[in-house]
Amino acid sequence: MSEPILAIKGGRPVLKKPLPRVYNIGKEEIKAVVALMKRGPLSDYVGAAGPYFLGGQEVNKFEKQFCKKFRIKHAVSFNSATTALHAAVIALGIGPGDEVIVPPFSMSASVTAVLMNGAVPVFADLEDKTFCLDHEEVKKKITPRTKAIMVVNLFGGPAEFGRLLKIAKEKNIKIIEDNAQSPGGRYGRRFTGTIGDIGVFSFNVHKVIQSGEGGVLVTNNDHY
Repeated sequence: MSEPILAIKGGRPVLKKPLPRVYNIGKEEIKAVVALMKRGPLSDYVGAAGPYFLGGQEVNKFEKQFCKKFRIKHAVSFNSATTALHAAVIALGIGPGDEVIVPPFSMSASVTAVLMNGAVPVFADLEDKTFCLDHEEVKKKITPRTKAIMVVNLFGGPAEFGRLLKIAKEKNIKIIEDNAQSPGGRYGRRFTGTIGDIGVFSFNVHKVIQSGEGGVLVTNNDHY
């Protein structure tokens, strides 16, 4: 049996020693990065108007594979999932005076993406089984200014989308999925992140799929 990592001091749990750092970059990843660097800078990215602004061949290949894997029409790469959430709010036309319903239990970006666009985050409580938004609490928080619901799928699992989608349709409001923690999760036959109007995935260093940093936005809507 392994030694416990927690001890109780003053009635509070504390770490006995710092948790070990996880490094899971293997030979295949290192080989791929070296080959990319030899071929050109940043996967052929150029910060000027034109086709190279959208990323080079590696980025385009990745986006196509992401669409195929998650059965979604569009995938757009970002430098982080935080930036992708910011873009999702912009894509839905949400701005000053608008409201977005958010959970109180999430990474700060779920709220700051709303604030950065001048909109107002409105907290709704969670279900005690999924730790995701409670549809009954969401209904209580909807006002004429509500433009979207930010659904955060936690711990690899989905929110209760059957009821949330029904509410969104009845009230004519959009759903943004913060799917940073649940790539590959499913609700019925659909992948989490592809159920709402726009979904966001994360590749931060501590996520299921990681590249040190990065994110991707997915949608079936051509306009978004």
